Amino acid sequence: MTQTNNEAIEEIKKAYKPGLVIPICTTLICIAPYLHLLLDIIDKNYNRLLLLVIISAPLIAYISIVWTKYFYHMSKYKAEVNS
Repeated sequence: MTQTNNEAIEEIKKAYKPGLVIPICTTLICIAPYLHLLLDIIDKNYNRLLLLVIISAPLIAYISIVWTKYFYHMSKYKAEVNS
């Protein structure tokens, strides 16, 4: 009986733990315009500069929000698991 309870608790812990897949995929997708901006600056191709800056700025902020949310949920998860 206790082994099945421990297995159930471990399953709940695994299901509740925040995953890394979504933050990593979001970062890779949202960082693309910023990388294009850097490549255009290096190549001295300034015709899309304004567009890329307008797109990149909010996406960089969004990346920081996604990772902050992930670390917040991870610390909350660790606190609940330890208690």
